[in-house]
Amino acid sequence: MQFTKKILIFLKERVLPLLSIINYQLSILVFVFLAYSPAKAQDGKGIMASANEAYIKYEYATAAKLYEKVLGKNSKNTLVISRLASCYKEMNNYAAAEKYYTQLIAMPGTAPEEWLYFADMLKSTGKYDAAKQIYQQYQVKSGVSIADKIAGCDSASYWIQHPAGYNIENMAYLNTGKSDWGAVFNPATSSVVFVSDSLRNVKSGFFKKNVSDAIYGRTDNNFQKIYAVSDNRNDANANQIHEFDPMINRADYHTGPVVFNSNYDSIFFTMTTEKSGKPNEKVKIGPNGTIDFKTLRLELYLSTLTKTGQWSSPVPFAFNNAAAYSVGHAALSLDGHYLYFTSDMPGGMGGLDIWYCERLITGNWGLPRNCGAAINTKEDEAFPVIGTNSYLYFASKGHVGMGGYDLFVSAGEKNRWTKPKNMGYPLNSSGDDFYYFTKDDTSGFFSSNRKGGKGDDDIYQYIITEPAAPIRSDNVLVLETKVIDNTTKLPISNAALAFWNTSTDTKWDQQTNNNGKAWHDVEDATPYAITAAKQGYYSSIISINTKNTSGDTMRVVIPLDSDGTKPAPRVYRLADTITSLHEGDKFRINNIHYNFDKNNIRPDAAKILDTLVDILHQYPTMVIELSSHTDSRGSDAYNENLADRRAKSAVAYMISRGIDRRRLIAKGYGEYLLLNGCSNGVACTEEEHQANRRTEVKILRF
Repeated sequence: MQFTKKILIFLKERVLPLLSIINYQLSILVFVFLAYSPAKAQDGKGIMASANEAYIKYEYATAAKLYEKVLGKNSKNTLVISRLASCYKEMNNYAAAEKYYTQLIAMPGTAPEEWLYFADMLKSTGKYDAAKQIYQQYQVKSGVSIADKIAGCDSASYWIQHPAGYNIENMAYLNTGKSDWGAVFNPATSSVVFVSDSLRNVKSGFFKKNVSDAIYGRTDNNFQKIYAVSDNRNDANANQIHEFDPMINRADYHTGPVVFNSNYDSIFFTMTTEKSGKPNEKVKIGPNGTIDFKTLRLELYLSTLTKTGQWSSPVPFAFNNAAAYSVGHAALSLDGHYLYFTSDMPGGMGGLDIWYCERLITGNWGLPRNCGAAINTKEDEAFPVIGTNSYLYFASKGHVGMGGYDLFVSAGEKNRWTKPKNMGYPLNSSGDDFYYFTKDDTSGFFSSNRKGGKGDDDIYQYIITEPAAPIRSDNVLVLETKVIDNTTKLPISNAALAFWNTSTDTKWDQQTNNNGKAWHDVEDATPYAITAAKQGYYSSIISINTKNTSGDTMRVVIPLDSDGTKPAPRVYRLADTITSLHEGDKFRINNIHYNFDKNNIRPDAAKILDTLVDILHQYPTMVIELSSHTDSRGSDAYNENLADRRAKSAVAYMISRGIDRRRLIAKGYGEYLLLNGCSNGVACTEEEHQANRRTEVKILRF
């Protein structure tokens, strides 16, 4: 049992055929240990011995079938139940694994790690509350903290209730009842290139031609190969799946996935090979017996497109070392300067890590470097892809997630990365979600074994319906600005936004998208003024300060009030590129607020008036009317006088900032133009009253 546990720890849970060490027995020298199996005497046919042999060889599909037979004769056999749970876990059959772990933890003496595996299976079947309880019990039993796993149970529920802006669809014409994954797009041939263990072509269905017909004992499926299919809807052969290239698929074991360079005339691809440089490994299984194993590990290979349109004979990557570790799943930076890959080579953070090499002046690759602790954890990180936006997309079991592998995104390069962001639901699920590929800025593919698919791993396509906020860089905050109609509360698209960093005097312009949103990196603990404008609305200027903002994103909503005029007044933007404003244009400065019954300029109002000062400096002949409005409390005459004093106070402040008094007209309207229903005698909150205490600007002439 202890030997088995060590082997299981050594073996990676999911990417064994793809990214981890593969031990595959080719010959058995001695197998004395199996003779001691108690089941041999029970069934008389050595079923338990055969099951144990398959299990030690990592042939989990075969082992599970045999253990099921043994369990039918002895339903209380703890070892068999443990092995069945483990087999189904390794086969990613989470529901079956959950069934046996449920039985196992009810038995006395169950090891703490079995509770951990049980919780993982509950999480992978979407039973987050139950998984959380078992994780907590594991912490008590083991004394090991797994706070991130527990946090994932809580976060999963939140993400499901607040889905990200994606539409996803199963690419049914690509998928089978087996494993199909790793889709990338090749625009040079308008084709989707992907990996599958279905061993097929379109003419004869499942076939055994030009590729290995061997069976991979772990799954009872064929080894994985690379396929392609036309993505051109005008192509007569659209949806006609075919082998990518016989030269690339020639390996006896797994082949794929593939990454193209920017010219689409070179590829890196992953191939499983026998280790070299050492004799076969002998594993001791009993007091007098050993099993002889050959070790298979992943390697990277490079191939280039020949003049005849075929791929050249593969050239091994310089840092392959199948005798010691695996190297697989290449990803290239957009400029081809950095090569990222997954490996379990020494010097990592634990489990599978993402590494990189830098291309040297000579054209060769520099030494492998770890991408660092921001990306890698003590568990597995795999399936790196560099998107069209230069972001790193990858799958992880170590960061806070919904299931087994979750998709994450980070900005940076080499070993300098932002904190990875979970890409949320519906991209992530309770299952394994991985290999996120960006076809363009709004669409692409990813792979998942989630419920509702056609088989094991399926390929899904996604379309972005609402762009996510840019990823925060070091010491930078993402400012999300949303503009809405103050009456309908609906988003206003194509609204003009102008931003001003009032501490550095930096300015920039943007427009809102169809959802009324815009994003921009801003500095922490910094004051900003934002102008929002749209034809048919009063423009609005607000002030913010990014100090003490929690999280990576600061969200600001700017409501605009309809001006009720037709045609609409001209759009105002605070921008160096604006060269023409017209008489009669007007905008509302919503954030110049006054304390009740006061006319002094508050510090927050001063920042906004500074924005107006800047506008007047840009247009040195402009003359404006600056009008002030009060709430309804107090008599009409008093409020008109108070409003007049407030308008004059604002004008005085602007004069102190260098504006000629002849360019400023102060006007107090009192309570005559309320924005809401808070008129005399109506009970309103302080916030509602304050909304009426505002300042507006009208351009009188230039």
